[in-house]
Amino acid sequence: MKSKLIVILLVLMLAIAGCSSGSKSNTPDDKIATINSMLSKGYEMSDNQLNNVNKAVEEAKELISQNKIDEANALLKKTINTMELIAETDRFNKSE
Repeated sequence: MKSKLIVILLVLMLAIAGCSSGSKSNTPDDKIATINSMLSKGYEMSDNQLNNVNKAVEEAKELISQNKIDEANALLKKTINTMELIAETDRFNKSE
C-alpha cells in the first residue's frame, strides 16, 4: 500500500512538473511559428491588422539579425497577444 502511494505521488509530481514547464517556447523562431500558425487559421481581421502583424514579424526578424533577442521576444509576445485577441473576437463574432 505504501509503495503504491509513493508511485502515485511520483507520477503526480512528474505531471505537475511537465505542466509547469510551459508549452510556449521562449525562442523567437517558435514565436514566429506560432504567429504563422495563427495566421493560417484565417481569423477575420482588417487589412491594417494583418499589415501590423506582418510588419511586427519583419521587425522582429531584423532585431534577431542584430542579436537583440530580448527585444524581438517582447515584440513577438505582444504580437501573439494581439493575435489571440483577434482570434477571440473572430470566435465571438461567429457565435452571434
